[in-house]
Amino acid sequence: MVEDTKTASAKPKERYKSAVRGQEKSEEKMSPKVLETWINETLTDAEHLDIPGVILKPEHKSPACRYQIDRPSLLAQGISQELVDRIYRALFVYSVGFYELLQKCLAHTNNKFTVVTALWKVFSILLEYCNRTDYKMLISEIGEEHQK
Repeated sequence: MVEDTKTASAKPKERYKSAVRGQEKSEEKMSPKVLETWINETLTDAEHLDIPGVILKPEHKSPACRYQIDRPSLLAQGISQELVDRIYRALFVYSVGFYELLQKCLAHTNNKFTVVTALWKVFSILLEYCNRTDYKMLISEIGEEHQK
């Protein structure tokens, strides 16, 4: 089980490296197309990790389409091109950034499991609080929409 944790925790870092190959890490330098590709590839990689709420069907659609965060879906919902680009940048920067911050913190403690569990728990509570919606209910609704 420890081996699985090491493999799973290495993937975001590997995906991050491939997403910015040949580019600076600056937000302004990241191509929206590269970020969109990174999101799709990362969601595809996550499909086998047994993460609750992962949408696997319809199989012929890209993961971003399944979650309705692909560019055409967001544009159809009235979100501007500029905001779609910003959403993709934020998904990348904040997910990879938080992951890297956790890795740096864990390098300085002997109680890795205790620290990482506490930080992830607080992070998820803060996200749910900011959303002010029950996460499970939201994921359930998204899943039901995709089964139709």
